[in-house]
Amino acid sequence: MNRYRHVVGALVLTTLFAGSAYATEIGAQVKDFQLPDLDGKVHQLYKMSDKNAIVLMTQGNGCPIVRLAVPGLRKIRDQYQARGVEFFLINPNPQDTAQSIAEEAKEFRFGLPILMDSTQKVSEELGVERTAEIFVIDPKTWKLVFHGPLDDRLNYESQRRVQHHYLTDALDSVLTGKPVAVAHVMSPGCLINFPNRR
Repeated sequence: MNRYRHVVGALVLTTLFAGSAYATEIGAQVKDFQLPDLDGKVHQLYKMSDKNAIVLMTQGNGCPIVRLAVPGLRKIRDQYQARGVEFFLINPNPQDTAQSIAEEAKEFRFGLPILMDSTQKVSEELGVERTAEIFVIDPKTWKLVFHGPLDDRLNYESQRRVQHHYLTDALDSVLTGKPVAVAHVMSPGCLINFPNRR
């Protein structure tokens, strides 16, 4: 009887935590994908093998943290693009349309290509939970090497002086062939609804 309970308990725990199986863990290979941007241009991950790093940040209309984070991301893009780093926003919000995303991007001068993940499959594979999450992929191995916020400046109700430059530290490590020291950090942002997520 005890053995039966142990097996059933293990099955229940497996079921409870099965939802986490979709998330790409740090050090795991990111599956190839292709997504269109707002202009209809299709971007395929594995065709960017000539890049030194790929940066994705989740975007959702109306999120104040995204609006505050994008200027910092754009500044980092300006610093690192010449070093072979590609930058994208990715929108998996089911309620956002291409038109409303374009209006948001124009109003807040995002200035970055926005990938439309309308099926949410890519974001589910990555383990997206919120907007303003950043994912750094190393094209030499296609492994996920960083998942977290831009830095520690933004929070839900406050801003503070930056003490940790998570993204630039991660990029510097990737570009010099070193392991990322701080590879995963919890990131503030607006929750994204995944209606089909287990």
